[in-house]
Amino acid sequence: MKKPELRESTRAEGMLALTAMLWGLTFVLIKKGLNDSSPLMFLCLRFGTASILFLLIFRKHFKKLNSKTVRRGILLSLFFFLCYAMQTIGLKYTTVAKSALFTYMFVVFVPPLQYFFTGKKPRLLNLAALAVVFSGLIVYTAPGRSSFNIGDALTLSGSIGYSFFVIYVDRYTGKEDPVVLTGFQFFVSAVLAGLLSIFLEDTFVVPSLNLAISILYLAVPGSIIALLLAVKYQGYTTPVRACIIYSLEPVFSIIFGWLMIREGLAPAELAGAALILSGVIISEVIGALRGKKQPC
Repeated sequence: MKKPELRESTRAEGMLALTAMLWGLTFVLIKKGLNDSSPLMFLCLRFGTASILFLLIFRKHFKKLNSKTVRRGILLSLFFFLCYAMQTIGLKYTTVAKSALFTYMFVVFVPPLQYFFTGKKPRLLNLAALAVVFSGLIVYTAPGRSSFNIGDALTLSGSIGYSFFVIYVDRYTGKEDPVVLTGFQFFVSAVLAGLLSIFLEDTFVVPSLNLAISILYLAVPGSIIALLLAVKYQGYTTPVRACIIYSLEPVFSIIFGWLMIREGLAPAELAGAALILSGVIISEVIGALRGKKQPC
């Protein structure tokens, strides 16, 4: 009886690894897509396409809308948009590897921020994980020609914004349909990005095959398919294993960055990246063991 269960969990973990790979590739395609579009307009096209497709696929879910769901959806969308806007703008100035690693640091920001807002005390190991991550950050940004630039600062700001998003998702878990909230995040982010693009940047879009591929990938495999895979298969493995698998996302980003746009890492940068990932994994495993329902 255990063999089919083992095969089922192994298949599920393989699909979650595929999900991490799909997310990992998004960083390179954002970087490439920004050659043909200003950042906020690129974000508008990305989430506008995703929200239209999402509504077509899951339109039955949106019949349950009420004013409370709308309020919660808008609040989550603001933090969601902040993360992706900072990440996308930051990618104009920083590397794929830095963007992926710094974005993923939201995992270690959540416990101290949760304590500040909800009084839920972080474990000692959470704080140790935070120390490991910041040690890795110092090593990663200090060596040789590497430096901490405006793109890095924007990406870290977005990571903190995503930490607030995770905290509020935790509050609303079980109270709202996650499909509806996800659709809200896509739609509101598209609207905000389009409006702010008019006032905050020199908006431009150059129609090209490169831009079309980037937008379609980010909207379909990078958003909708990856989300569906995560929802479908995460329940077939343990939370700890799922979180460790998801931590492959920045690893895949680094690999794709090297393969597709020749962004490599120096030995000291690799050491810093390893420290950052170690701290993230420690914090994620702790969160999983505590039974948190936050996204990994």
